[in-house]
Amino acid sequence: MQAGQSTHVGTRRRVSVDQVMDTAGFVGLPLVVMLCAVAVLILDGFDIQIIGFVAPALTTEFGITRSELAPVLGASLVGMAVGALAVGPVGDRWGRRPALLASTALFGVATLLGATSESVDALAGWRFITGIGLGGALPNATALLAEFAPPRWRNQAIAAAIVGVPIGGMFGSLIAAELIVFSGWRALFVVGGVLPLAAAAVMFLTMPESPRYLAVRGRQTARLASMLNRLAPGSQFTADDRFVLDAVPVRSTGSLSVIFSLAYLRDTLGSWMAFATNIFAVYSFFSWSPVVLTSLGLDLSSAVRGSFYFNLAGISGALVNAWLIARFGSRLPLIGMCLFGVTALSALAWLTQNAFTDPGATIIDDTALMLGVAGAGLAINAVQIGMYAVVANVYPTACRSSGVGWALGVGRIGGIVSAFAGSMLLTQAGGAGFFGGIAVALSLTFVAVALIRRHIPPSG
Repeated sequence: MQAGQSTHVGTRRRVSVDQVMDTAGFVGLPLVVMLCAVAVLILDGFDIQIIGFVAPALTTEFGITRSELAPVLGASLVGMAVGALAVGPVGDRWGRRPALLASTALFGVATLLGATSESVDALAGWRFITGIGLGGALPNATALLAEFAPPRWRNQAIAAAIVGVPIGGMFGSLIAAELIVFSGWRALFVVGGVLPLAAAAVMFLTMPESPRYLAVRGRQTARLASMLNRLAPGSQFTADDRFVLDAVPVRSTGSLSVIFSLAYLRDTLGSWMAFATNIFAVYSFFSWSPVVLTSLGLDLSSAVRGSFYFNLAGISGALVNAWLIARFGSRLPLIGMCLFGVTALSALAWLTQNAFTDPGATIIDDTALMLGVAGAGLAINAVQIGMYAVVANVYPTACRSSGVGWALGVGRIGGIVSAFAGSMLLTQAGGAGFFGGIAVALSLTFVAVALIRRHIPPSG
């Protein structure tokens, strides 16, 4: 056992769970958790964006207009808000592991059953249930990873896991571009449903619970001792030891009172505003970009590939931003990405401004359009993924899932608005209005990021 990990109090040894975990290497259980989180979030990203991939095909099969797609697009986002608000606290009360497993299985089953839909209303119902699972998976995966990763790797690990969302979208766009053409949109839903169910089965056998969570709840001490012995080989912790966290009383609960206390209120409101406005930008692209690009003259396959470039650039931006955050802290890199995104979106609005007033005009070449989409994707995804690390840093273990869950749940309001605002902007002002509206939203993200006090500090 390493020095400082335990002391003797009376007849019971006092063990600092924080010190044991913070000195453990990023191998064994932490690596298993990392791989599980990445897998879930890749599948999460696939299922989040799946409705955007099939949106043009749905308008044809069901004989509906673009505006009539809004309830289908919005249903999953409403479900995600419900899932984040409800399942985040469940993770604090009953455990990150069961909450994450249940969420993953739920969005797998609902996506699979969505393939049976024979009407827009039926599909919207299944997308709502899918959203509950998607919304519950994100905060619990983030909390679990934040509590397993060693401090010097924590922010990079969270960023690397959350980048699974655009990776899932990237692979989903590649699959969709081929599968929808040859097998129809329902085949994509079958793939998007079977994979999460398989992942849930594997995680049930391999994924551990958070030792920090077990210490906060003060239960299952034998299970906690066994896990800590695996994290610190050579140790001999037992169920008779008194396991504590350095910053939080052992029996503290995930009470929402901490999130809304005066000490955290500014960070809570800033995080909510940042997520709401940035999620508006993210889901406007996820839900509407294939429709917007086809309205600008691209064929369906090319329009779906626009989502690929958006997500691919987002992965690059997220990884670069994670490195910048690790070195310089989170405030300046996130502010810089917001400004870059506003610039890219403004350029897209300028490039497409003639399309609405003169539909017969030659707008721009495909390369310039895709470069603009990629630039927007780089910045928007970098901010989105960076904010997960920030909000996980803001709150202590006892309310981390609740804090992340509420930030995401409130943030989903922006996603819900995007389902309807995207249609309105496109109908009323064309591509220029669509991209310009997202630029305004990202400007508000800039303000919110600047308001947050508990940013991740610079290293060293």
